[in-house]
Amino acid sequence: MRILLTGATGQVGRAIALHLAARGHEVTGQSRRFSSVPGVAFHIEASLGSPDAVERINGAISPCEAIVHAAASLSHSLYDPAVSLVNCLGTQQIIQLADVWGARHLIYIASVPAIGRPRQHPITEEHPVDPPTAYHASKLYGEHLVRLAATKERRSVTLRLTSPAGPGTPENRFLAVVVRRALANRPIQLLGRGTRCQNYVDVRDVAVAVEACLKTAASGIYNIAGAEYISNYDLARQCIEELSSQATVEFAEKADPEEGIVWDVSIAKARQHFLYSPSFGIRDSIQAIAHEHLRPQ
Repeated sequence: MRILLTGATGQVGRAIALHLAARGHEVTGQSRRFSSVPGVAFHIEASLGSPDAVERINGAISPCEAIVHAAASLSHSLYDPAVSLVNCLGTQQIIQLADVWGARHLIYIASVPAIGRPRQHPITEEHPVDPPTAYHASKLYGEHLVRLAATKERRSVTLRLTSPAGPGTPENRFLAVVVRRALANRPIQLLGRGTRCQNYVDVRDVAVAVEACLKTAASGIYNIAGAEYISNYDLARQCIEELSSQATVEFAEKADPEEGIVWDVSIAKARQHFLYSPSFGIRDSIQAIAHEHLRPQ
């Protein structure tokens, strides 16, 4: 299958590209700036926040049967125009491109935390939404556009991810910081009492979920999460154990604004509709991050 993958140079995009290419698909990548991505046969350098994005992409490649829309501005600023231009206008343009091409599949990568603070447990796709930032509001806007883009000929799917982990985890993410400190045998500092419970999904499992959606009649919104959640304290202890570290866990004299919040995200719908079952646990994600950190540059 010919597939356009937006945001191909991001953490999630890279994992998707590598997996789909390994499964025999022809992947064309799009990003704002060029960067070599394993698995991408051809790369388009284009900004989805530009009004001419559809013309640029359509003029550069032949139509694709599927579009996986993983591109996004990650800014949380209420005043950053990129949030609206890339995440809102950009999604509109991707949907327009899908119409121009007659694409049969449209898969949108979204975010579970767009619901705001968890109020119902477990967290299903029906959880009320209350986006905490402009970024999360823009992702919900994209979800609504993708829903409206569904037709009899085209299946539109939104995959809501928890916290992406594993290969390519940015250095400023909490899990990557903890891994680096454990590798260096340095103290791992936690806010509050370390009781915030996060769900991490390995990007390799995200990639498998994307392929499953391309192969089935799935449509609508699905949570894509890891098999279980883990507290910040237990995560720190697990990193120390997994990496045979001499690091210690310390509690900073600063409260955690999300103390005690539990992200117990249900994946029952995805399991039922396309047999989603995560294969990579938190230990696998820790090892992947550690391997990249130790790899010679």
